[in-house]
Amino acid sequence: MKYFSLLIYPFLAILSLSCSSGKKAYEKGDYYAAVIKSVERLRQKPDHTKSQEALKLSYPLAIDFLETQAQSTIASDAPFKWKQAIGYYSQINVLHDQIKTSPAALSVIKSPVSKFNEIADLKKKAADESYEAGIQAMMKNSRAGAIEAFYLFQEANNFDPGIKDVVELQHKAEYDATLRIVYAQQVYRNNWVAVEPLINNLRLPFTKFYTTEQAEAEEAPIHHTLLIEVLGYNEGRPSTTKTETNHTDSVQVERTMGGKKVKVYEKVTGRSTLYEKRVASQGGVRLTIKEKETAKQLMNNEYTGTGNWSDTWARCSGDNRAIPERIRKICSKSEPEPNNEIMLRQAREDLLKQVESSLSSFYRL
Repeated sequence: MKYFSLLIYPFLAILSLSCSSGKKAYEKGDYYAAVIKSVERLRQKPDHTKSQEALKLSYPLAIDFLETQAQSTIASDAPFKWKQAIGYYSQINVLHDQIKTSPAALSVIKSPVSKFNEIADLKKKAADESYEAGIQAMMKNSRAGAIEAFYLFQEANNFDPGIKDVVELQHKAEYDATLRIVYAQQVYRNNWVAVEPLINNLRLPFTKFYTTEQAEAEEAPIHHTLLIEVLGYNEGRPSTTKTETNHTDSVQVERTMGGKKVKVYEKVTGRSTLYEKRVASQGGVRLTIKEKETAKQLMNNEYTGTGNWSDTWARCSGDNRAIPERIRKICSKSEPEPNNEIMLRQAREDLLKQVESSLSSFYRL
């Protein structure tokens, strides 16, 4: 059976949303799920007969299965057997807590089994198990081994806080696992975008970025260099299109006929010329990553951020009543000028998203 994470409660929340019943899960041989689903149904309908029956049948089978799995694992030579056994016992405890917090379920299973004491006894063994595995991972003398060791030491400390020198070893593993990059930004034409703040805010596991000054102050070993070249930013020439339209409509008016006022429809016509002005902008940045020791190039990518601005106005003649309201509203509007700030902001945001995505992908473990 797959190792059951100690972080089980989010899983239970998802499981409880399943539309399948406890009885169906029981019939499929998934006794653990059958208990969970039955308890959840009994929370909603305490007198639900099928759920009571499913709970009564599935609970002892679930406990027997989990207990057997735990004992078989403990008796084996499987790696991380103590952690796996804790996982099985944790499932038993989850069932215990679920039943204890459901009066309807507790009326069916009056004495749910718990393994809290057993888990407490196993935690020290699981801690030693993860600790020793962490030492073995450190002896690989590789970044991958250091990353593995970091999580194993973290696990050991969770099982038995403060075990031996685990905190110091975890810090050592993190240091050995961390890739250190020195970066610098060069501007060629205009300083329209600052990539450095983005770099400073990047939070990637086992990856750390330094300015040259920071690296010298820390005297840390550097693995990569990152050159950020701001290539420049420019806006295109505005382009304008126009659409001329003749409009015809019928409007209701009052007329006097035979001494009486009556409402009639009369035809009205108008003409509009709709203008739309568009401008596009773009700016570029190049990222070059090299190995510090060998100067081998690992990345040389150029990114382009784009911005766009557009606006409309119109000129109208004839009877305005014939012209659609959306056009009539802009008939008196002056020809607009491009909004440079909007285009610059769009291009900057677009480019920074690309740079962040690229670096995050490049340094993803």
